[in-house]
Amino acid sequence: MKAIIMAGGEGSRLRPLTCDLPKPMVPVLNKPVLEHTIELLKNYGIKEIGITLMYHPQIIKDYFGSGKNLGVKITYFIEESPLGTAGGIKNAESFLDEPFIVISGDSITDLNLEMAVEYHREKNSLATIILSKVDDPLEYGVVLTDETGRITGFLEKPSWGELFSDTVNTGTYILEPEILNYIDADKNLDFSRDLFPRLLSASKKMYGYVAPEYWCDMGDIRSYIKVHCDILDKKINLGHNGIQLKDNVWVGAGTVIEANAEINGPCIIGSNCRIGNGSVIDKYTVIGNNTTIEDDVSIVRSIVWDNSYIEYGSELRGAVICNRVNLKHYVSVFENAVVGEGCKVNERVIVKPNIKIWPEKIIQPFAIIDRNMIWGSKHSNKIFGDNGISGIVNVDISPEFATRLGAAYGSQFKTGSRVVVSSTNSNSARMFKHAFISGMLSVGVEVYNMSSLLTPIARTAIGFLSVEGGIHIKNDIHDVNRIKVDFMDVRGASISRLTERKIENSFFKEDFNRCSAQQISRLNNITDFSSYYTRNLSSKTNMQVIREKNPKICIFSKSDYVISITVPLLTGLGCTVNRFTDYEAPESVTAVIKETSSDFAAIIDQNAEQLILADKFGKVVKDDLFQALIASIIFKTSPGATFFVPITCSEVIEKLAARYNGSVKRTKNFSQAIMDEILSYNKKYGYNDESPISSGFDSFRPDQFTLGFDAIEGLIRIIEYMCYANTDLSVLLADIPDFFMDKKSIKCPWESKGTVMRKIISEYRDKKLELLDGIKLYTETGWVLIAPDADKPILRVVVESSSKNGAAELSSRYYGLLEKIITNT
Repeated sequence: MKAIIMAGGEGSRLRPLTCDLPKPMVPVLNKPVLEHTIELLKNYGIKEIGITLMYHPQIIKDYFGSGKNLGVKITYFIEESPLGTAGGIKNAESFLDEPFIVISGDSITDLNLEMAVEYHREKNSLATIILSKVDDPLEYGVVLTDETGRITGFLEKPSWGELFSDTVNTGTYILEPEILNYIDADKNLDFSRDLFPRLLSASKKMYGYVAPEYWCDMGDIRSYIKVHCDILDKKINLGHNGIQLKDNVWVGAGTVIEANAEINGPCIIGSNCRIGNGSVIDKYTVIGNNTTIEDDVSIVRSIVWDNSYIEYGSELRGAVICNRVNLKHYVSVFENAVVGEGCKVNERVIVKPNIKIWPEKIIQPFAIIDRNMIWGSKHSNKIFGDNGISGIVNVDISPEFATRLGAAYGSQFKTGSRVVVSSTNSNSARMFKHAFISGMLSVGVEVYNMSSLLTPIARTAIGFLSVEGGIHIKNDIHDVNRIKVDFMDVRGASISRLTERKIENSFFKEDFNRCSAQQISRLNNITDFSSYYTRNLSSKTNMQVIREKNPKICIFSKSDYVISITVPLLTGLGCTVNRFTDYEAPESVTAVIKETSSDFAAIIDQNAEQLILADKFGKVVKDDLFQALIASIIFKTSPGATFFVPITCSEVIEKLAARYNGSVKRTKNFSQAIMDEILSYNKKYGYNDESPISSGFDSFRPDQFTLGFDAIEGLIRIIEYMCYANTDLSVLLADIPDFFMDKKSIKCPWESKGTVMRKIISEYRDKKLELLDGIKLYTETGWVLIAPDADKPILRVVVESSSKNGAAELSSRYYGLLEKIITNT
């Protein structure tokens, strides 16, 4: 049997380890990870090996040559342009004339290839995927199999809501040569994204082999350090050079350890090193070849590459030091920090945790390095959450961060494209906005700088100015110290997940489209767009019908800015308005409604995105009940319409749809998915938001996007509908069937989420399930949705039943089940 090793990756998440080094050449136990892979294949008698190359191919070819020194025969296949994992295999077709193994050249494993091949043959499989169980499956491709091991589905790098298993694709495959017939030549194709789904559609036999042996993909610095700890803990047995000095301490030839040095295992020290007096080389440390450690140095759980020089008094704590680094005396480098190749770090410098210093830098004495040097890469490769970006001002989100983010976002557009940038009126939001604008201008994007706006007004500005997109910066409504950033596409909707990933890739790689000085645009400042928004709303609203009814409304908002826009607008349309900025919970407004003899109250958040209503009898309309209210209005005014709701929403929406001959489409539980469905539907059926919608009740067609995502215009449309229909809020609510829901959350460690979801699917495999976003189980008494939270170590549980007690019982039952699974995981 032959093997193909995929070794063309850049390893961008491992930078600066891989700035000038292919990821497969990153050392593990003082030799390239690719060498460990070759040795694994050789141990199972596989000596004809092909290696696919692209990034710095000559480094790999120079090191391994023909493979003779390792006792194998190597054939290289160089890609001139990226062909993807499957495309790279097609490029090696001339080499593959028998069943073969495909294995990644940048992961560490002691996989039993003999057993895997035997499984492949027993199943008579066209393609067998080697699977492994991991604590955090989000960065991998999740593979779903039936009870026989046959593959039933794939999910590449799922979100938490899409996480249904902890069993992931290791990138190791056993394939029959026939598979090459399904790969197009000279095209960029991926196994998981393109080829395997194609084979699944063709009903070809594919199986998943769950390997019990060790496997680790060195995706980032943390996993690179962890794999060394795992090796030293003997979770995997890899060969390394050296003799055993004492228990769990191995030392290479020519190394000198002074008498008063302290060496504590497990640790490995390479050849021709010197360890000075008083130095302590502590547990989980790996030191490369030709490295000098002077006196009184302390190193714990760190990795030092070759030819480095660490001077007296320095300390390393969970750090990585690359080749040819010189740390002067009393330098401190802390957890998950990396000092790149050829750097000189002068005396008494402190390198804080998670900091990365790119190659060939000189750090001045006494510096405290609290940001990445020159080129940055955050220790996480994610900056987007479920809904945009959020973080603490000047901690998670600093001006430097904002500038880089602006350049990353702007790099997604062609030079000369136009983008709206707006913020609320807080000083922190404005600071972020101006820094973000600088980054945008640096890549040749023309910016419309809007004065203080609310989120829905910013969305409106994108369409009015016919720009390619925009961002809006605001403070979190629950924490003024946190900033939230909304990214919007040409339609004013939240950008897609694909665009988010492109921005993240550009941000971490600092792959910016810097423009020349002549291409930098001037800043277009627009100061009065809010007045256009209010005039436009007035022009689209039937003032006559509202003035005839003269509804009395209490408006509550903790934002003076929201009040300053909403109250004059409603008053001008013919409403009598009482305004309030001081209130507690929504339930507390009932007394004010009675005192003012108002028809109802409206509560609008500081960003004008969320609308909560309360009728004169104290019934609060929010969340699922609010969705039911606006669904009812849409079905009544647009018979046959489709209403879009997340999978977490009550099934009362389906009951309303059946009553009015409408339909319901469920989406994933994040705003971008709902927005995209609504706007695509509006475009298909010719809804034009700029045309008058209130010339008469027969032509009154409120839009779900407006009702759901613009609290100010949504309120006006609800008022307008009630005036047209000569009804009030209480009557509308009485028309909605009762429904009963219960919502809980349970603490679940990040590393257990995938395991818990897999066990639930396995246990309820024969029941009715939906896997759109999380796991939705249908029972005799209702339904239960279990979904991992994207930002917190918790699982969310949402249930609905035919009674309040039924919902509480169903919620408690599944909460207890989850508690039991988590405890035993």
